[in-house]
Amino acid sequence: MQRLFSMFPTGAAGVALILVRFSVAVTLFAEVMPAGNPAAHIWESAGLGLLGVTICLGLFTPVSSIACCLIEAAMLLDTKDLVFIPLISSILVAASLGLLGPGAYSLDARMFGRRLVVSSSDKTMSGD
Repeated sequence: MQRLFSMFPTGAAGVALILVRFSVAVTLFAEVMPAGNPAAHIWESAGLGLLGVTICLGLFTPVSSIACCLIEAAMLLDTKDLVFIPLISSILVAASLGLLGPGAYSLDARMFGRRLVVSSSDKTMSGD
């Protein structure tokens, strides 16, 4: 995962990426909520809800963003009304999230971020 991104930005850029992740997840939740019988689409809703949670937490962000883009593209092909404009906007935001990365305040950064490795020989030499 670290090879995909040169850095996991902190500060204002990291907070902005949290907001983008949250925006993508909320948009996904709003678009996939069934209008009719929710029990008829329980597996779809559960899978897409899990995808929204992974995006919110920043877990496997590039893969989750690609999956979100594909789902929304399939929804775009099925659309017959003028609701395609918000879908296109949502696809672009999800794609930009996938390209920008998760940021420092994510599970991806926690699991795959840069680490400072201190060898045991460095510890013994500094104690002398």
